[in-house]
Amino acid sequence: MVTTNDLYFLDFDKLFENYADKYYNEHSADYESPDDFAHDLDKVYHIWATSPQDAIGGISPSEFFNRIPTEELPDILRGACIGDRNPSSLLFDRIATEPSLLPELEKLAEETTDEKLLTVTLSIIDELGGAGDKFYLDMIERDVDDAVKEMCVGALCERADRVKNELLDRAEHTDDVNMLEIYAEPLTFCKAGDDRILELLRMLLGIDPNTAYIAGLTARYGDERAAADLYALLDDCDYPTFLELRNAIETLGGSVDEHYRDFTDDPSYGILKGVK
Repeated sequence: MVTTNDLYFLDFDKLFENYADKYYNEHSADYESPDDFAHDLDKVYHIWATSPQDAIGGISPSEFFNRIPTEELPDILRGACIGDRNPSSLLFDRIATEPSLLPELEKLAEETTDEKLLTVTLSIIDELGGAGDKFYLDMIERDVDDAVKEMCVGALCERADRVKNELLDRAEHTDDVNMLEIYAEPLTFCKAGDDRILELLRMLLGIDPNTAYIAGLTARYGDERAAADLYALLDDCDYPTFLELRNAIETLGGSVDEHYRDFTDDPSYGILKGVK
């Protein structure tokens, strides 16, 4: 006997795929090619989501998820991420209508080690307006997937001025270059002129092998005092890095002659210029 709990973990994507195939076969005369049908997938998905489906007891998928008690949603989300399972977008949408679940979702993200569950949970938290500053500050220091860190760094970039002092304090207590890069990115969204941010960028220009990336951060921060540090790196870099340094210097109000150096012996120069 199939229970409601079993239905929570049905492959709803597969159910829709089957529905879409059947819909296309029944309406193929309306489309010149499958590519034309692809443009209608959002419409077909809405039809499927709001139409009774035998596989879930004769109610629509939207109604099925809307009937789930709010307090059960986090556990269902956990179960929907186990193994090869993937949560339906309808489950995602349902949870994202419940602001009261935000504290529990934050706790779930803090405790889980499952990358899939963590990614989905963070996306829902974002839909609900985001978590507290400390949540993201702590999350970027965890050993998690790069995509997860990028999501959290993005959230911190949006609140850079508010978390500036905390980021700078953490930066002072580590010599991990990767972490210093992560701290620096949100800080470059702050107003230019803070000596502490300038010194962090200058330090990274001196020790970080990813010079082009740090040059881009420095340009975005916009403190003209960093131009001298960028000029100093022009004599010892490959051509792609030279371009990033030059762009950064020009962003800060300086200038670099295009023929400042001869890069004809640099393989990357030939590739970028199309020279054999």
